[in-house]
Amino acid sequence: MKVLSSAWCAIILPALVGLGWSGLAVHGLGVYGWSLFVVLPLFVSTGASLLWSLQASRLFWSAYGIACASLLLLGVMLLFIAIDGFICLVMTLPISVVLGIPGTFLGRYLARLGSSSRGGAAWPCLLIALFPPIAAFDASTQSSPPMRVVTTSVSIRAPAERVWQIVIAFPTITKPADGIFRFGFAYPLSADIAGSGVGAIRHCTFSTGSFVEPITDWEPPRLLAFDVTSCPEPMQEFSPYRDFHARHLKNYMVSHHGEFRIQQDGASTILQGTTWYTHSISPQWYWGPISDYIIHRIHERVLTHIRSIAEGT
Repeated sequence: MKVLSSAWCAIILPALVGLGWSGLAVHGLGVYGWSLFVVLPLFVSTGASLLWSLQASRLFWSAYGIACASLLLLGVMLLFIAIDGFICLVMTLPISVVLGIPGTFLGRYLARLGSSSRGGAAWPCLLIALFPPIAAFDASTQSSPPMRVVTTSVSIRAPAERVWQIVIAFPTITKPADGIFRFGFAYPLSADIAGSGVGAIRHCTFSTGSFVEPITDWEPPRLLAFDVTSCPEPMQEFSPYRDFHARHLKNYMVSHHGEFRIQQDGASTILQGTTWYTHSISPQWYWGPISDYIIHRIHERVLTHIRSIAEGT
């Protein structure tokens, strides 16, 4: 009992189990869903709290600290065995530490329940056995992700005709990567176009590769719309390993359609950029706003560059 309730066991054992669960979910089932980002941190924190709270005198906040330490160790393990990269692990930290609170409560409750009955040792085994079917259920019930739409606009002190000429193909953005782009997220560099009118092919080059964008609407100087038939990876992950490519960087965040709308507003022109995309990582209520913000920052980089050229600044 004393060995199991030691800090080392309470931190390391749940993290090791969580590592096996993560490998099953990501590489075995190919699922990046609520089982991975909600159930797993809840169960790991429950297990850590349960073991630590086998000694009834220990307080809630010490159990919560042990639970967070176990989750942190799990993140380090995932980084060093190349299941995920540093930035994505950091983005999962807020939801994990929040879920650590109910996990700590549950672990303490199970520890008290186990101490008052003969079947106390069965609770950790039950937690271990529950995750695989939960992850399998998550994988089997995954539906098509919802289409998300992000729109960003700027006001430009230049005529619409001039803005149009820059929108269809803009020169290299020389501004260094800033903000979130310094952490590996893909950022736009330039755009060129082969041909003109509907059917022309536009290429928008990012730091991780190029988007291929066949033109679907060409109404100068008012509307340029395009489909997206090829997308590069949305980011370059930080990892101890060279040429690391996390599984979720391929076909999980996909742009489908985009457009630029140009509207003359007196002496100024309103330039509006919109992207339609899907994000297959769930829960959407957590990951959706994060990906929306990334798209918005990409829009801002392009639109402010176009404004700078059009205004001659």
